[in-house]
Amino acid sequence: MSSHELLDDTDEPPIVATDDTKPQFWSYNQYKTPEGGKIGIHYCKNLEHAERAAALFSGSKLLGFDIEWKPQAQTTSGIKSNVSLIQIANEERIALFHIALFKGNEIQDLVPPSLKKLLESTDTVKVGVSIKADCSRVRRHLDIDTKGQFELSHLYKLVKYGSTQPKMVDRRAVNLAQQVEEFLGLPLRKDSDVRKSDWTKPLDYTQVQYAASDAYACICLHRTLEAKRKALNPVPPLPAFAELNLPILLAEEDKVEIEDKVAELSVRMKESLELVDAGEEDVVEVNDENKKLDPT
Repeated sequence: MSSHELLDDTDEPPIVATDDTKPQFWSYNQYKTPEGGKIGIHYCKNLEHAERAAALFSGSKLLGFDIEWKPQAQTTSGIKSNVSLIQIANEERIALFHIALFKGNEIQDLVPPSLKKLLESTDTVKVGVSIKADCSRVRRHLDIDTKGQFELSHLYKLVKYGSTQPKMVDRRAVNLAQQVEEFLGLPLRKDSDVRKSDWTKPLDYTQVQYAASDAYACICLHRTLEAKRKALNPVPPLPAFAELNLPILLAEEDKVEIEDKVAELSVRMKESLELVDAGEEDVVEVNDENKKLDPT
Protein backbone atom coordinates (compact mmCIF):
# COMPACT_ATOMS: atom_id res chain seq x y z
CA MET A 1 0.00 0.00 0.00
CA SER A 2 1.53 3.30 -1.03
CA SER A 3 1.73 6.10 1.51
CA HIS A 4 1.78 9.06 -0.91
CA GLU A 5 0.07 12.27 0.13
CA LEU A 6 -3.67 12.70 -0.28
CA LEU A 7 -4.46 14.66 -3.42
CA ASP A 8 -6.72 17.69 -3.40
CA ASP A 9 -10.12 16.92 -4.91
CA THR A 10 -10.51 18.20 -8.48
CA ASP A 11 -13.41 18.68 -10.85
CA GLU A 12 -12.03 16.00 -13.15
CA PRO A 13 -13.43 12.44 -12.95
CA PRO A 14 -11.16 9.52 -12.11
CA ILE A 15 -9.16 8.10 -15.02
CA VAL A 16 -10.55 4.80 -16.28
CA ALA A 17 -7.98 2.05 -16.55
CA THR A 18 -7.66 0.50 -19.98
CA ASP A 19 -7.91 -3.25 -20.38
CA ASP A 20 -8.19 -5.44 -23.45
CA THR A 21 -10.66 -7.72 -21.68
CA LYS A 22 -14.00 -6.09 -20.99
CA PRO A 23 -15.06 -6.86 -17.39
CA GLN A 24 -18.48 -8.31 -16.60
CA PHE A 25 -19.06 -6.26 -13.45
CA TRP A 26 -18.30 -2.74 -12.32
CA SER A 27 -15.43 -2.41 -9.85
CA TYR A 28 -13.23 0.29 -8.35
CA ASN A 29 -10.15 -1.46 -9.77
CA GLN A 30 -11.19 -0.46 -13.30
CA TYR A 31 -10.24 3.13 -12.35
CA LYS A 32 -7.05 4.99 -11.56
CA THR A 33 -6.26 7.94 -9.34
CA PRO A 34 -5.94 11.42 -10.88
CA GLU A 35 -2.16 10.79 -10.92
CA GLY A 36 -2.59 7.53 -12.82
CA GLY A 37 -1.91 5.18 -9.91
CA LYS A 38 -3.93 2.32 -8.47
CA ILE A 39 -6.78 2.94 -6.06
CA GLY A 40 -5.49 2.02 -2.60
CA ILE A 41 -7.52 0.09 -0.04
CA HIS A 42 -6.99 0.42 3.70
CA TYR A 43 -8.60 -2.55 5.45
CA CYS A 44 -8.57 -1.49 9.11
CA LYS A 45 -9.06 -4.16 11.76
CA ASN A 46 -8.01 -2.17 14.83
CA LEU A 47 -8.52 1.34 16.16
CA GLU A 48 -4.91 2.46 15.66
CA HIS A 49 -4.82 1.52 11.97
CA ALA A 50 -8.26 3.04 11.50
CA GLU A 51 -7.16 6.37 12.99
CA ARG A 52 -4.14 6.57 10.67
CA ALA A 53 -6.27 5.73 7.63
CA ALA A 54 -9.06 8.17 8.53
CA ALA A 55 -6.55 11.01 8.84
CA LEU A 56 -5.58 10.51 5.18
CA PHE A 57 -9.07 11.65 4.14
CA SER A 58 -9.00 14.90 6.13
CA GLY A 59 -8.61 17.11 3.05
CA SER A 60 -11.42 15.49 1.06
CA LYS A 61 -14.40 17.61 0.06
CA LEU A 62 -16.41 14.62 -1.20
CA LEU A 63 -16.61 11.08 0.19
CA GLY A 64 -18.42 7.97 -0.93
CA PHE A 65 -20.12 6.45 2.12
CA ASP A 66 -21.67 3.10 2.96
CA ILE A 67 -22.03 0.73 5.91
CA GLU A 68 -22.63 -2.98 6.43
CA TRP A 69 -24.11 -4.84 9.38
CA LYS A 70 -24.93 -8.36 10.45
CA PRO A 71 -28.14 -9.67 8.82
CA GLN A 72 -31.16 -9.69 11.14
CA ALA A 73 -29.27 -7.65 13.76
CA GLN A 74 -31.58 -6.33 16.47
CA THR A 75 -31.15 -3.09 18.39
CA THR A 76 -30.18 -5.19 21.39
CA SER A 77 -27.56 -7.13 19.41
CA GLY A 78 -24.85 -4.59 20.27
CA ILE A 79 -22.83 -2.03 18.35
CA LYS A 80 -20.64 -4.45 16.40
CA SER A 81 -23.61 -6.30 14.91
CA ASN A 82 -25.50 -3.12 14.05
CA VAL A 83 -22.59 -1.20 12.48
CA SER A 84 -20.07 -3.87 11.55
CA LEU A 85 -18.23 -2.05 8.75
CA ILE A 86 -17.97 1.57 7.62
CA GLN A 87 -16.71 2.28 4.10
CA ILE A 88 -15.51 5.64 2.80
CA ALA A 89 -13.80 6.55 -0.47
CA ASN A 90 -12.32 9.48 -2.31
CA GLU A 91 -10.74 9.54 -5.77
CA GLU A 92 -7.53 7.82 -4.80
CA ARG A 93 -8.21 5.58 -1.82
CA ILE A 94 -10.85 3.52 -0.03
CA ALA A 95 -10.98 2.74 3.68
CA LEU A 96 -12.85 -0.17 5.24
CA PHE A 97 -13.21 0.34 9.00
CA HIS A 98 -14.06 -3.13 10.30
CA ILE A 99 -15.44 -2.00 13.64
CA ALA A 100 -16.70 -5.49 14.46
CA LEU A 101 -13.07 -6.63 14.82
CA PHE A 102 -11.88 -3.77 17.02
CA LYS A 103 -11.00 -4.59 20.63
CA GLY A 104 -13.47 -3.44 23.24
CA ASN A 105 -17.20 -2.83 23.07
CA GLU A 106 -17.58 0.81 24.13
CA ILE A 107 -17.97 3.66 21.66
CA GLN A 108 -14.60 5.13 22.60
CA ASP A 109 -13.00 1.78 21.68
CA LEU A 110 -14.66 1.64 18.27
CA VAL A 111 -14.68 5.16 16.79
CA PRO A 112 -11.45 6.66 15.39
CA PRO A 113 -11.46 10.36 16.36
CA SER A 114 -10.45 11.42 12.86
CA LEU A 115 -13.33 9.46 11.34
CA LYS A 116 -15.86 11.03 13.72
CA LYS A 117 -14.50 14.50 12.95
CA LEU A 118 -14.66 13.81 9.21
CA LEU A 119 -18.25 12.53 9.26
CA GLU A 120 -19.48 15.35 11.49
CA SER A 121 -17.75 18.04 9.44
CA THR A 122 -19.94 20.31 7.31
CA ASP A 123 -16.93 20.86 5.01
CA THR A 124 -17.06 17.31 3.64
CA VAL A 125 -20.02 16.03 1.62
CA LYS A 126 -20.85 12.35 2.09
CA VAL A 127 -22.60 10.73 -0.89
CA GLY A 128 -24.46 7.44 -0.86
CA VAL A 129 -27.73 5.60 -1.43
CA SER A 130 -30.23 5.42 1.44
CA ILE A 131 -27.63 7.51 3.21
CA LYS A 132 -30.05 9.03 5.71
CA ALA A 133 -30.98 5.59 7.07
CA ASP A 134 -27.30 4.59 7.23
CA CYS A 135 -26.38 7.79 9.07
CA SER A 136 -29.28 7.28 11.46
CA ARG A 137 -27.91 3.84 12.32
CA VAL A 138 -24.41 5.26 12.80
CA ARG A 139 -25.76 8.01 15.06
CA ARG A 140 -27.85 5.61 17.13
CA HIS A 141 -25.09 3.09 17.76
CA LEU A 142 -21.84 5.09 17.51
CA ASP A 143 -23.00 8.58 18.53
CA ILE A 144 -21.69 10.10 15.27
CA ASP A 145 -23.94 12.87 13.95
CA THR A 146 -23.07 12.82 10.24
CA LYS A 147 -23.44 16.16 8.47
CA GLY A 148 -23.62 16.83 4.73
CA GLN A 149 -25.57 13.69 3.77
CA PHE A 150 -26.17 13.67 0.01
CA GLU A 151 -28.65 11.13 -1.40
CA LEU A 152 -27.57 9.99 -4.88
CA SER A 153 -31.11 8.80 -5.67
CA HIS A 154 -32.29 12.43 -5.59
CA LEU A 155 -29.70 13.51 -8.15
CA TYR A 156 -30.38 10.40 -10.25
CA LYS A 157 -34.09 11.20 -10.50
CA LEU A 158 -33.47 14.87 -11.16
CA VAL A 159 -31.16 14.05 -14.07
CA LYS A 160 -33.27 11.22 -15.48
CA TYR A 161 -36.76 12.65 -15.13
CA GLY A 162 -36.47 16.37 -14.36
CA SER A 163 -36.94 17.55 -17.95
CA THR A 164 -39.37 14.92 -19.19
CA GLN A 165 -41.31 13.34 -16.31
CA PRO A 166 -41.14 15.78 -13.38
CA LYS A 167 -43.71 13.80 -11.36
CA MET A 168 -41.14 10.98 -11.16
CA VAL A 169 -38.73 13.22 -9.24
CA ASP A 170 -39.33 12.21 -5.64
CA ARG A 171 -37.28 11.33 -2.57
CA ARG A 172 -37.67 7.54 -2.76
CA ALA A 173 -34.38 5.66 -3.01
CA VAL A 174 -33.16 3.88 -6.14
CA ASN A 175 -30.77 1.02 -5.39
CA LEU A 176 -27.09 1.55 -6.05
CA ALA A 177 -26.78 -1.38 -8.47
CA GLN A 178 -29.44 0.07 -10.79
CA GLN A 179 -27.82 3.50 -10.82
CA VAL A 180 -24.36 2.08 -11.49
CA GLU A 181 -25.48 -0.10 -14.38
CA GLU A 182 -27.44 2.72 -15.99
CA PHE A 183 -24.89 5.52 -15.67
CA LEU A 184 -21.53 3.77 -15.30
CA GLY A 185 -22.15 1.09 -17.90
CA LEU A 186 -21.71 -2.18 -15.98
CA PRO A 187 -23.67 -3.97 -13.24
CA LEU A 188 -22.34 -4.20 -9.71
CA ARG A 189 -21.63 -7.69 -8.49
CA LYS A 190 -24.44 -8.27 -5.99
CA ASP A 191 -24.16 -11.93 -5.02
CA SER A 192 -26.70 -12.61 -2.31
CA ASP A 193 -24.19 -14.83 -0.49
CA VAL A 194 -21.86 -11.86 -0.10
CA ARG A 195 -24.52 -9.23 0.51
CA LYS A 196 -26.13 -11.30 3.27
CA SER A 197 -22.89 -12.63 4.74
CA ASP A 198 -21.84 -12.17 8.37
CA TRP A 199 -20.04 -8.82 8.33
CA THR A 200 -18.85 -9.27 11.92
CA LYS A 201 -16.24 -11.84 10.81
CA PRO A 202 -12.91 -11.11 9.03
CA LEU A 203 -13.50 -10.28 5.37
CA ASP A 204 -12.39 -12.49 2.52
CA TYR A 205 -11.27 -11.17 -0.86
CA THR A 206 -14.77 -11.16 -2.35
CA GLN A 207 -16.21 -9.21 0.57
CA VAL A 208 -13.41 -6.64 0.38
CA GLN A 209 -14.06 -6.13 -3.34
CA TYR A 210 -17.79 -5.83 -2.74
CA ALA A 211 -17.49 -3.32 0.10
CA ALA A 212 -14.79 -1.25 -1.60
CA SER A 213 -16.67 -1.07 -4.90
CA ASP A 214 -19.86 0.15 -3.22
CA ALA A 215 -18.10 3.11 -1.62
CA TYR A 216 -16.10 4.04 -4.72
CA ALA A 217 -19.15 3.70 -6.97
CA CYS A 218 -20.79 6.50 -4.98
CA ILE A 219 -17.92 8.86 -5.87
CA CYS A 220 -18.07 7.95 -9.57
CA LEU A 221 -21.87 8.20 -9.71
CA HIS A 222 -21.87 11.63 -8.11
CA ARG A 223 -19.40 13.00 -10.65
CA THR A 224 -21.24 11.49 -13.60
CA LEU A 225 -24.68 12.62 -12.47
CA GLU A 226 -23.45 16.08 -11.49
CA ALA A 227 -21.96 16.58 -14.96
CA LYS A 228 -25.30 15.61 -16.49
CA ARG A 229 -27.19 17.98 -14.20
CA LYS A 230 -24.98 20.88 -15.23
CA ALA A 231 -25.60 20.01 -18.89
CA LEU A 232 -29.37 20.42 -18.53
CA ASN A 233 -31.06 23.56 -19.82
CA PRO A 234 -32.18 25.17 -17.64
CA VAL A 235 -29.84 23.85 -14.97
CA PRO A 236 -31.85 22.69 -11.92
CA PRO A 237 -30.47 23.38 -8.43
CA LEU A 238 -28.50 20.65 -6.71
CA PRO A 239 -30.70 18.63 -4.32
CA ALA A 240 -30.38 19.67 -0.68
CA PHE A 241 -28.68 17.53 1.94
CA ALA A 242 -30.85 14.57 2.94
CA GLU A 243 -30.95 15.53 6.62
CA LEU A 244 -32.80 18.76 5.75
CA ASN A 245 -35.86 16.86 4.44
CA LEU A 246 -36.43 19.36 1.63
CA PRO A 247 -38.15 18.77 -1.73
CA ILE A 248 -36.14 18.23 -4.92
CA LEU A 249 -36.56 21.38 -6.99
CA LEU A 250 -36.68 21.42 -10.78
CA ALA A 251 -35.97 25.05 -11.63
CA GLU A 252 -33.28 27.51 -10.57
CA GLU A 253 -35.85 30.17 -9.72
CA ASP A 254 -37.37 27.87 -7.10
CA LYS A 255 -34.28 28.15 -4.90
CA VAL A 256 -36.17 30.67 -2.80
CA GLU A 257 -38.50 27.83 -1.77
CA ILE A 258 -35.59 25.95 -0.24
CA GLU A 259 -34.35 29.05 1.54
CA ASP A 260 -37.80 29.73 2.99
CA LYS A 261 -38.20 26.14 4.17
CA VAL A 262 -34.73 26.10 5.77
CA ALA A 263 -35.54 29.35 7.61
CA GLU A 264 -38.89 27.95 8.77
CA LEU A 265 -37.30 24.70 9.94
CA SER A 266 -34.63 26.62 11.88
CA VAL A 267 -37.28 28.66 13.68
CA ARG A 268 -39.33 25.59 14.56
CA MET A 269 -36.28 23.73 15.88
CA LYS A 270 -35.29 26.78 17.96
CA GLU A 271 -38.79 26.95 19.42
CA SER A 272 -38.69 23.24 20.28
CA LEU A 273 -35.33 23.62 22.01
CA GLU A 274 -36.65 26.59 24.00
CA LEU A 275 -39.59 24.48 25.18
CA VAL A 276 -37.20 21.72 26.25
CA ASP A 277 -35.12 24.24 28.19
CA ALA A 278 -38.31 25.43 29.85
CA GLY A 279 -38.98 21.93 31.14
CA GLU A 280 -41.27 20.46 28.47
CA GLU A 281 -39.72 16.99 28.40
CA ASP A 282 -42.31 15.54 26.05
CA VAL A 283 -41.41 17.76 23.09
CA VAL A 284 -40.45 15.69 20.05
CA GLU A 285 -37.75 16.91 17.65
CA VAL A 286 -39.12 18.59 14.54
CA ASN A 287 -38.98 16.44 11.40
CA ASP A 288 -36.99 13.77 13.20
CA GLU A 289 -37.46 11.05 10.59
CA ASN A 290 -34.41 9.29 11.94
CA LYS A 291 -36.59 7.89 14.73
CA LYS A 292 -38.31 5.66 12.20
CA LEU A 293 -37.15 2.09 11.86
CA ASP A 294 -34.33 1.80 9.31
CA PRO A 295 -35.02 -0.46 6.30
CA THR A 296 -32.55 -3.35 6.34
